[in-house]
Amino acid sequence: MHLSKSYALLAVLMLSLSGCMGLSAPAVRNQIELGEEYTSKLETDKDTNSGGKWWLLFDDKELDILIENAFINNPNINQIKSRLAQAQAITAKSAAPLLPSLNISGEHGASEGDNASPSDFTLKGAASFEVDLWGKNRATYKSAKLQQQASENDLYAAAITLSASIVENWLDILSLLEHEAIIRKEMDINSTILELQKKRFEMGSSSALDFLQQQEILAKTEALLPDILSAQEQAVNNITALIGELPDNSLQISEKSLPAALPIPDAGLPSELIINRPDIIAAWLRLGSADWLVKAARKDRLPSFNLSANYLTNAGSLGGLFDTWLLDMVAGLTAPILDGGSRRAEHLRSKALADERYHNYRGVVLAAVVDVENALVRNKYQDDKMLSLTKQLEASKKTLAQAQLSYINGKNGYINVLSSLNNVQALEQKITVERLVQAKERIKLYRALGGNSWLNLEFNNEKGML
Repeated sequence: MHLSKSYALLAVLMLSLSGCMGLSAPAVRNQIELGEEYTSKLETDKDTNSGGKWWLLFDDKELDILIENAFINNPNINQIKSRLAQAQAITAKSAAPLLPSLNISGEHGASEGDNASPSDFTLKGAASFEVDLWGKNRATYKSAKLQQQASENDLYAAAITLSASIVENWLDILSLLEHEAIIRKEMDINSTILELQKKRFEMGSSSALDFLQQQEILAKTEALLPDILSAQEQAVNNITALIGELPDNSLQISEKSLPAALPIPDAGLPSELIINRPDIIAAWLRLGSADWLVKAARKDRLPSFNLSANYLTNAGSLGGLFDTWLLDMVAGLTAPILDGGSRRAEHLRSKALADERYHNYRGVVLAAVVDVENALVRNKYQDDKMLSLTKQLEASKKTLAQAQLSYINGKNGYINVLSSLNNVQALEQKITVERLVQAKERIKLYRALGGNSWLNLEFNNEKGML
């Protein structure tokens, strides 16, 4: 399909870039830096994504509350929020050298005795400013700023992952409740048939084998229930942990039908994938941050130019403090001559870091393309599988009806009815499981496509256009 070719083309392009890009960070950055159109669209998408609540597509208040609580109490989300706060503080700190610094100190001395001098008041002021001739301080600030933006995208990626995990476990619970209802319904049917077989056996209309076989199928159905109930409780515990609470059996999920799988969204072009996925954006921003670190390390090997001013005033009384004063202004030039290779080593380290982040960026992009391709393939064949299973169930129900009719008319033995009944009940259970797989595969596809795809999805339902 054309979409697969597009993603494959992007993968080949990313691999081929490794042959034409230099190892130095500035060369890497100049070759893969995105244009103004990309940047403006990226900022627009980020603004749009930040307010998106894709789970509202399910129109379930219970689910809404679970996710909102998770965003407040989930430990992983709060860790990432703390890392973001650290990045913001580092950015603010890195901006400080771009401004002058000023320190003021005051002293007061008093002596007692026959030869004591009068009181002495002193006020000192010291201002300094490093002239950023080569742009070292600005490069350090820009590196920190990009690192902060990467942390913001980490938080958004974590929010998508967390909300998707809650939805998947919520779907698990609804499917298991539905599966439990099917099992109990089949148990009732099998119990009713067993009673009929028992009466037929007592009247001599059927054999003991027919009765025992029906007894076996009832026991087989009953044996499925413990696993279903166990999985239900585990899924509830998983959601409880995701919303940052300890499992205490207080969380209750209302029993309702498993919602239909969301429609397959338009995957778009590979370039849109790069714009939408926060992990790709974060990797790109960290590459840019490393590039600025290379520049800062290179500029640090050049001379620095500093301006300083010292102000001093003293007096014997507080009122005469500013009557006499001294202002000393100094311009200084400092050039590193011998530092044991420290600055050169830092320059090489920053270049290696930029190379590492470049290869990490390529890896993230390639993994994202594969992720989308695999998700598209799984969804396509899962939909085909659901269609086939539905047709098979319809045929099995017709076979069961015919087998029952033939058995009542004495044309066939009960083994045909038993086999057809087994097939119908097994297919009903399998379809329940596969419907869950289908719904969760949609979630995985949306996660693979990134945040923007969750928000731009539009489809008709009973309430109209979402």
